Amino acid sequence: MAIVKMDKFNLFSFEYDRSLLLDILQKFNYVHFNDLKVDDDEDYLKEVDNSNRLLEIDENISKLDYAIYSLEEYLEDGKVKLNKKDMSIENLNKEGLNFRFDQIYPKLKEDLDLRDKAKDKIKELRANNVELEPFKNLDLSVEEIEHSHRFYVEIGTITDQFYKDFDKDLVKENFSQSFVVEILKRDNVNFLYAISSLEESDRFKLFLRDHGFSKSIIKTRKKANEQIYLNNKKIEEEEKKLRDNEKRIKDFIELLPDLYLYKTYLENLRRKEASSEYFLKTKRVDMIEGYIPRNLNKKFKDDLDQALGDGYLLEINEAERDDSDVPIILDNPKLIDPYESIVETYSLPKYNEVDPTLLVSIFYTIFTGFMLGDFGYGLLLFLGTLILPKVVDLPKSTLKMVRLFKRVGLSACVFGLIFGSFFGGIIPIPGLIDTQKDFNTLMIISLIIGGISLFTALGVKAYMLIRDGDPLGAIFDVLFWYMAVGGAIAWFLLENEAKKIAMIVMVVGMVGIVLTGGRENKTVAGKAAGGLYSLYGISSWIGDFVSFLRLMALVLSGGFVAYSVNLIVAMVWSAGIIGKVAGVIIFVGFQLFNLFLSTLSAYVHSLRLIYVEMFNKFYEGGGKKFRQMIEDSKFINIIRGGYNG
Repeated sequence: MAIVKMDKFNLFSFEYDRSLLLDILQKFNYVHFNDLKVDDDEDYLKEVDNSNRLLEIDENISKLDYAIYSLEEYLEDGKVKLNKKDMSIENLNKEGLNFRFDQIYPKLKEDLDLRDKAKDKIKELRANNVELEPFKNLDLSVEEIEHSHRFYVEIGTITDQFYKDFDKDLVKENFSQSFVVEILKRDNVNFLYAISSLEESDRFKLFLRDHGFSKSIIKTRKKANEQIYLNNKKIEEEEKKLRDNEKRIKDFIELLPDLYLYKTYLENLRRKEASSEYFLKTKRVDMIEGYIPRNLNKKFKDDLDQALGDGYLLEINEAERDDSDVPIILDNPKLIDPYESIVETYSLPKYNEVDPTLLVSIFYTIFTGFMLGDFGYGLLLFLGTLILPKVVDLPKSTLKMVRLFKRVGLSACVFGLIFGSFFGGIIPIPGLIDTQKDFNTLMIISLIIGGISLFTALGVKAYMLIRDGDPLGAIFDVLFWYMAVGGAIAWFLLENEAKKIAMIVMVVGMVGIVLTGGRENKTVAGKAAGGLYSLYGISSWIGDFVSFLRLMALVLSGGFVAYSVNLIVAMVWSAGIIGKVAGVIIFVGFQLFNLFLSTLSAYVHSLRLIYVEMFNKFYEGGGKKFRQMIEDSKFINIIRGGYNG
């Protein structure tokens, strides 16, 4: 339940050892480099440029992605049956270096190009057949039609838009030696050929143009039916070529597991080679700066000794608490580490802050469970998240989210028992609170939960101030707010003498806020204005408390929808066997839909309560994620020691 302590290091090594150094650092993995830049007055230093090597790796990754994508198209169920392998980085590099992708890819690419060429040819021939289809009954070739010396003959099309008045206008024009023969009509397009004597041809051409006549470009000098026959023969030939090519391509499918492994190798090779661009160098020496987890610094030194002997100089110091460049690793027990994703979605903590994961795990579980508030929904969610990882191989990030919703499901079960709700009351179970009646109780509980969470968040701020040696700040920025807000709540709820005491506490807190809220300002006026502005912030507490009424609103909305579904089921249930079948379908379909909506709403609104209401009291965030040198893939899980996060 903490941010991993870091040490900062400065490392000097010889340039000729760079490749060896990168290998040993990647094997070590938990090293985060600072991106060093050259100052204008440091002309003896240069930034390391490894762009050519990275470009070469990127080109190989691009080729590999194309090969994998092309082969996956031929998998029967869309994916290869592949068990995720555990492998050390040394074995991954060994197998990656030995895999002859440079020999496999040209052969595969040749077959893929031939396949694509055959597909394009078949597509072209079929398109040509479609163009020729309207003219297949013509007993003349295009050449004979277009090169007539006695007549003007043209084959073309007119859309319905222009063709509806075509016949009438043709009569009006009084052509005596011209006529039009309609061949067929397709998709509001009229195919026809126009014939005219040479004497009337100029006037007839003008008439056709004015009526939207478009000459058809027929890509053959033969008769249309003859060309269609030849095209079909060519299509058969190309389809045979295509089948042969695809058969050869499918022979490569057995290499897919090796291609997946090789991709993981290339991705990690790229990460390793890209790391060198964080370095600076002189003519012979590399300068490296970065961070390592404090509990791994001995192993770090031992690895460097083993790889470089005496050929390096290393300086390690404890990272400064307020150093904004210190990268963050969260180290939490398995019970609460799924909630790290909620923290990361907002922002990782800075190195001088606290890890809020424990706090988030407690209140997020309460919020989501309260909002779902149904034992049946919670049970379905729990069982679903319990079974899913056993039947589907999930990546780490997704598996964490599944474990998160498993805890949400359990919380929903607990609150479902408190509310006596099982799928909206389809099966009556005794409960402490009836969500159909006890609205005031739900509102009060929501506000109490909100008050506890807000005051706890404020208490974390007090802890941080005391930890950082500022106990007065804890009094000014926390205790006075406890007194002002807590006193106001107590004054509203209590009676008689207790009410008077609550008022005194509230006033003392408010006065304390006014006197200390602007203490950073230098002038008296500035201090007073700052203090009054700080006190004005008490209005935001009202909004924060009201926000927690969404706990009540969402459990009521989900419960009423579930109850309404049950009413509909009850109405159709008595209509014989058909009614019972319809009732089951309605119940299952709409309850599952309501479960989805309720879970989504609980997930989103709980995030808002955490991010806006709670984090606003103590948490800033903005920390940098620790950048490891090893990257897992969905095919390979690379074994490494230390923090395997």
